[in-house]
Formats: sequence, C-alpha cells, structure tokens
Amino acid sequence: MRIGKFADKMNTSQDTIRFYIKRGLLVPPKVSGQYRFSESDCQDLERILELKEMHFSLTEIQKIITFQRLTGSNTEDFRRLYLSLLEEKNKKVSHELIKYNRLSNSIRDNIHKIKAEELENSNELGFPIHSLDLLCCPVCREDLVVSDGVIEKNMIIDANIFCECGYIATIRDGIFIDEETVRTKLMHGKPMPSKEEYLEKSSHRYINFLYQGMAGMIEMINKYADEPKYMLELENCVGFFLMQYIKYLPPKTTYILIDYDPDRIIKLKKNLEMFYNHKNFIFLCCDFHKLPINDYSIDVALDFWMTNDYAKSSGDFLPGIMQPYLKHQGIWIGANPCLAHSTSSKVNHSEYQYYNKEKILKDCISMGFEILETDSFGPVVENNPYNTDLKDQGIYQLIYAGKSI
Repeated sequence: MRIGKFADKMNTSQDTIRFYIKRGLLVPPKVSGQYRFSESDCQDLERILELKEMHFSLTEIQKIITFQRLTGSNTEDFRRLYLSLLEEKNKKVSHELIKYNRLSNSIRDNIHKIKAEELENSNELGFPIHSLDLLCCPVCREDLVVSDGVIEKNMIIDANIFCECGYIATIRDGIFIDEETVRTKLMHGKPMPSKEEYLEKSSHRYINFLYQGMAGMIEMINKYADEPKYMLELENCVGFFLMQYIKYLPPKTTYILIDYDPDRIIKLKKNLEMFYNHKNFIFLCCDFHKLPINDYSIDVALDFWMTNDYAKSSGDFLPGIMQPYLKHQGIWIGANPCLAHSTSSKVNHSEYQYYNKEKILKDCISMGFEILETDSFGPVVENNPYNTDLKDQGIYQLIYAGKSI
C-alpha cells in the first residue's frame, strides 16, 4: 500500500511516517520511486508506538527494533536485551513514582510477562511420526529403517536409523543426526558471532536491509504458497529467517531446518520449545548435499542468502541441488545479495558470478524453474568484519519466486 493509505490505516500522519523512515525505524522498499508498505510495516509501527508510550528514546527504540529484526521477537537473545532495557528504565521510573506511576506499571507488566514465559515448562519437540515417509537414504535413495525408538506425543525423541547399504544415523533429543557430517560452524576460521556481536559490528542500515529481504520473501510466500505441507529453509544461520516468518507459519505445515553444527540446532530447538506453540518441525543435522529426504516431497524451499555462500564453498548452484526435492510445481523463494556491474571489478570473476542477478535467474531457469516474480532494492554499503567479501561494495538484494516445472 502507498503512504497515504498506510497513514490512514495506522491513524497517523504522513510526516510522522516519513520521520520514522528517515530514522531507520520503518524500512519500506521503494517501487517506481514510491514507498510500498506491507503488513510487516504495520506491525513495526505498532511496535514503535508501543515503545514510545513507554518513554523509550528514539535511540533505544532503534536499538530494540533493529535487534528484533536481527533475532526475531521471541528469542532468548532478544528477550535478554529487551529485559535489560526494561529493568534499566524501571529504576529511573521508581525515582519519580508518583509522576510516572502509570508508566511504571506498564513496564512491570512487560517484565513480568517475559519472566513468566521463561519460567514455563517447555514443550519438547521431536521428529514427527507422520513425517517418517519423508525419509530416505541419502546414499542409495532406498527406505530407511527406524529402530529402538522413544516416542512421546506422536514425536520420535530418540531412535537408531540405518539402511541396508550401510548408511547410519540417529535421532537424538528429537534431532536427526548424520554423525559423519557433524562439525562446528566457523566464519573465516573463527566461531560464528553471537547475535549481539553481529549487531555491535553491523550498521542499523545493513540490518534493516536484511530485514527488507525477509519481508519481501514473506510477501511472496503468502502470494504463491497456499498451506504447504513441507517447507524447507536453506541458509547459513539456521532459523534466522524462521524467526521473522514464524508468526505467518500455517499450523499444519511441517518446517524443515538444516545445519551440520548440532549446537546451533540445539539452541534453536530450545528456543522454539520455550517460546512458540508450533509443533511441526524437522531438525536435520547434516549437509545440504546429503539430505535424508525423498525426491518430490517439498512444497516450498526458502533460500535466504545461501545460494551465494554454497556456491563459494562447494562450487555448486544450490537451486539445482535442491530442485529434485521439490514437488512438481513446488515453489522456490530466494533472497540473494547482488553487486552492480559497475562494481564487479572489485571482486574476481569467479566470485562475481555468485552476485550476478542475471546469472542467478538464468541458472534457475536452466535448472528447471519458471520465474514467477522478481524484485530488487538497494544499494547499501557495509563494512562489518563478518561479510568481508562484500566490504565497501554497493550491495543490492534480489528477491524472487520460482516454480519447479
């Protein structure tokens, strides 16, 4: 929707909306020179107004909103940051209790809500029994055998997995684990940064840029995916996209998450168990090229910046690797960083192809996809130490939807 309609819907002025855009609190993309607002922007403005009512400064609101966009609202990382800010504010309010009594009560209510949720018993997640027919041997593509299973509430918590060809795996604490692929995930030879570390070194503009990409993907999911049975997330930081999409996730959809680092899956699984009600998840600790799932079984595959990373590490084009897993007319929705032609001289030719919008779309078509829609925005220049290959580059973002044919 355009700015006038958005202002009317949110009962505010266009000047106020432009002010929040200028401060980076609202981050709608521009289409043909005009801002385009979505449901995500409505929720962001409601959040901003809620925080403003609690007398948070614009700087504090920007910190909260930006960190929420990095981690998702119902995560341990976000709750810890938000809780610390609430408690700090409460100390100041207590000194002027009479004047700020109403504000103090509002903050106490929020603190109590967060702490109460953290004290609730978590709901254990496991491998859904109804998804056993999804499994197959990644080596020979035959059926897998499940034995010695521990089942709770129609979910497999522990079990041994094997195939007659010699392939073995386990389900441990509800996570499917291929022990041969297990390893610690590193970034430039060092442990992956925490969300707090990433935020500390990244600009608000860059975090908003990532958030815009996820919002664009969500719009395309809602447009092209109607109550999918299985959704598959593909990205370097497991669950990063899910934390923004989960409020839209259909209750009956089974969402598949993949990472070869078990610690990262365990942390995500714990967060989902503690703070979310969705029950249908499959956690796979394995490599993308060794997925234990049947061909033609996935309704929607979601790629957030993973095509580029996977091509650089393996030399393979991720949509082509994953296309056999998609059902006929299954949907592929991706967000990929791209570089302008004018900046291509700053990176070598072999790396530039991973950031070439036209090549990405052309390769998708050659791999058996029909492109349904594309969108792009940018540029943004970022100098954080974690995205060194994109340092000092004008980065654009390609959002696209394709259909397996």
